[in-house]
Amino acid sequence: MGDEKIAKNIAYHELVRTIHQQEDFDFVGVALQDATSWHKIRWQYAAGNTNQRFRKIILRSGIGIAGLVIRTGEPFAENDLAHHQYAGYMSQPITMIEHLTSAVAVPIFDEDQIVIGVLLAGYRQQQSVTAHSSHVLQEYLQQFQ
Repeated sequence: MGDEKIAKNIAYHELVRTIHQQEDFDFVGVALQDATSWHKIRWQYAAGNTNQRFRKIILRSGIGIAGLVIRTGEPFAENDLAHHQYAGYMSQPITMIEHLTSAVAVPIFDEDQIVIGVLLAGYRQQQSVTAHSSHVLQEYLQQFQ
């Protein structure tokens, strides 16, 4: 593993930990496209997680919140995940495993402006995510890159 990849791994770990400590989100995670297959997306870094099951989630592009954000390159926000049109384990496994009721997710871009991952933050209680929540996550990403 190259020094650059090790540094990036440490940085993503610090990013989720920092957001979790400085903001009021119950869960913060980063999902990245798999280096071996651009069709696979994995949740790799998390803070505030209730267990390690998030690591077993493997999504395809367009599936789940991470897949949707990667496919569209647009932020996602939902305050009623249980009643979202794609609710359920097959469509939103991270929200089911972590018992999230609301979540916001923003795309992570590489230096060529290609979406390579997703930064997601959410709540387990009835707290709302807003456009400001998305903006906060994007600001953290800008500091990170």
